[in-house]
Amino acid sequence: MDTVEPFGGNVTNTTGSPPGPPPKNPALVTAFNVVNIGILVFIMLAMGCTLELRTLVRLVRNPRQIDPRFFIGVVIGFLTQFLAMPLCGFAVAHIMQYSPMVAVGALVCTCCPGGTVSNIFTYWNKGDVALSVTMTSCSTVLAMGMMPLNLWIYSRSWTDQAAVIPYTQIVVALASILGPALVGMLLKLWSERLANFVIKLGSVLGLAGIAASITLSVFINPDMFTRSWKLWLGAAILPYIGFSIGFCCASIPLFKMSQARRRTVAFETGLQNVSIAYAIIQLTFTAPGGKAFLGDFLIFSILYGPFMMIDGLLLTAIYQLWVALQSRRNAQGEDVDKEEREDENNQL
Repeated sequence: MDTVEPFGGNVTNTTGSPPGPPPKNPALVTAFNVVNIGILVFIMLAMGCTLELRTLVRLVRNPRQIDPRFFIGVVIGFLTQFLAMPLCGFAVAHIMQYSPMVAVGALVCTCCPGGTVSNIFTYWNKGDVALSVTMTSCSTVLAMGMMPLNLWIYSRSWTDQAAVIPYTQIVVALASILGPALVGMLLKLWSERLANFVIKLGSVLGLAGIAASITLSVFINPDMFTRSWKLWLGAAILPYIGFSIGFCCASIPLFKMSQARRRTVAFETGLQNVSIAYAIIQLTFTAPGGKAFLGDFLIFSILYGPFMMIDGLLLTAIYQLWVALQSRRNAQGEDVDKEEREDENNQL
């Protein structure tokens, strides 16, 4: 199957290898897609169960009751998501000296909006779920304009070809965020007990889905293990760069953001919707009707997706350990205070 020439005359393909063959395990690809869609929809249903519909209605009727710092968080997320992350992707691609195809793939990943995964990580790290869902929804809408702008600005180092933005998929992604979340809020309004069960089940399925996604990625793309260490390093560090930028920007004293909201902005900045990156690459660099597997374009997103999950899980583990240690210290402090009070009473 012929493919569209991905680059203009001002650059050459220095990858040394053409696009790879179609995936050897189409059944696994199908399973991967079905598992991801099902898990992500259920995650948003569970996240909706953490929100109060009555509170949302009250705030819509009287927006003055909304904490101004909530909107500040959304603005910070916009700036870090669509200004800082594309610049970081551009810088990493140049520093690591990626070939043009790989560099474009890396840039596309960092230009994508936030994804549903950021919501579950926000919940696991006791962030502001309402802010997380709002930021994900806003970034998905704004991506319709910001993605083509960023790709036009930064991709000219490697290609003259304009990216094709999958607007339909972006709208579907927005619906998959808002629809289940609304159903979750209605479910909580109807039955608090059932909502709590769905939240717990959503956490378990979210963790299982992440593990399944990483495992299936390895089996579907065994060629990733033959790639340069520079690809692995770039895919591993970019989410951490995003986490750090988001947290630091939200920690500026002027904004007076709570720790929970700082963590929320961090996860929204560092976790992207990689499925949109897949769609952009396939629509832009595959001939109409073609199904060529563009290995060199897709390889970065193939690595970036699992590394986002792994990086997020590591941060979550560190946070949960810190919470456990703090709880233990507080408990020990209470025991000491109790013993001191008992000693004082005995002396009296």
